[in-house]
Amino acid sequence: MSTVLVTNTHIFKAQATSRPQVDNLVVNGNFAADPLVSPYDRTRTNPFISGWYNSVAKNVSSTTSLDNYTVDDAENYSLSVFIGPNYDDNGPTFTYISQKLKTIPGQKYELSYYLANTDDEASSNIFQTYVGGQLIDEKVNLPFQGFTKYTYYFVAKSRTTELKFASKQRSYWYNLDNVSVTPVNKFIKNEVSPPETEASLIPRAKLVFSTFDIPNSIATDAQAINDQGDIVGYFRDSTGDHGFSWNSGNFSTFDYPNALLTYANGINNQANVVGSYYQNTVYNTFLKIGDSFSNIDVPGLDPVFAQSFSNQSARDINNQGDVVGFFRDGSGTHGFLKKGNSYTSFDNPNTTYQYTIANGINDGGDIVGFFQSTKGYQAFLKQGDNFTNFDVPGAIFTHASSVNNQGNIVGFFYDGVANRGFLKQGNKFTVINVPGAYSTYVYGINNQGQIVGYFYDGTKRRGFIARPKW
Repeated sequence: MSTVLVTNTHIFKAQATSRPQVDNLVVNGNFAADPLVSPYDRTRTNPFISGWYNSVAKNVSSTTSLDNYTVDDAENYSLSVFIGPNYDDNGPTFTYISQKLKTIPGQKYELSYYLANTDDEASSNIFQTYVGGQLIDEKVNLPFQGFTKYTYYFVAKSRTTELKFASKQRSYWYNLDNVSVTPVNKFIKNEVSPPETEASLIPRAKLVFSTFDIPNSIATDAQAINDQGDIVGYFRDSTGDHGFSWNSGNFSTFDYPNALLTYANGINNQANVVGSYYQNTVYNTFLKIGDSFSNIDVPGLDPVFAQSFSNQSARDINNQGDVVGFFRDGSGTHGFLKKGNSYTSFDNPNTTYQYTIANGINDGGDIVGFFQSTKGYQAFLKQGDNFTNFDVPGAIFTHASSVNNQGNIVGFFYDGVANRGFLKQGNKFTVINVPGAYSTYVYGINNQGQIVGYFYDGTKRRGFIARPKW
């Protein structure tokens, strides 16, 4: 491989149908040649993908198979490849799909594909791209994203060139679609094109933005803000993931004692912090009061199951000390509410895949989050035992992250172009885009209407705070 350039762009407009390119060297690059259900076992989705070698196709519990989540938004006749977690005795392992292409030595080629990622914590995932046995790109801890286009350029060295995609996930999955390799006369300069500035049909929220990074960080993810303006979240550096608190340029960092990874997710007005940490091969939940930590794990979780999955997380805490989050067990993913020493689990009644995530709680006990249904990921507001489900207009998925005492809800959504934040006030939606961002993720709102989250600027994830513009 003599030359490799990399670009990535968010998909602008999904086409109604998928048309193969005449010069595309990839066989079945849009993964539409096979049925969704395996012809050899009608109880399984199809791991036998025409034109491709699937490293786990022969496994009874194959985690790489066809899926009806697709760039082309045409579930009945266009598919993508679902690439899920796979394990051995030592934990998550790599799986891959590959194909040998007929190439001309010395010829320049353009490789492109679309990749989506469901990892809403971005705590343990890797996606690798190989051409001719050479690793040309590695995405580590990719955040949650809808289908995003990536483009690369290479020069073939032989008449046969192997194209391979390898991945490792702890508990979520990737979707790969519309893979193309075509000959080109010259390389296009390395550039990244930002998505459209705002979503159609939805007005932009009137906000003033400030951005920040934890010094020496690779990524800064702001997660919550209290009424005093204290922000908590987590950041990544060369040693791993750590919690932080930040206010007006003053910050402090912390780790749960002896933890490998620490994630701070929620803070109340007493500056009590909740989150999760990774230690001894499992995830646990914590409450931090001052400099003291205590474990607040959901009772009865199977420790063996926890070795394979990010099995629990405390996501928010209100001023009464009530905590919400989620946990996973053998039956699925469930929300939980902790009041004092009492834990209550709950599921959205409309979930068809037993998947409910609780993200935020206000002082009135209203809870917001998202769940998986036949429509995909949808947001909910839980008041007592009553659920109100909602979607941002035109969204492919909607995640609700936080709710304040006025009932204003924030979160993020994917509209087929980019991930964007939203503010919901009653039945009115407005869009939150950090200026110049490729994607925006909103996670917290306080009672003054201050909003926090993180955004991707083409190079790294950075934190932001947005204040209402009066």
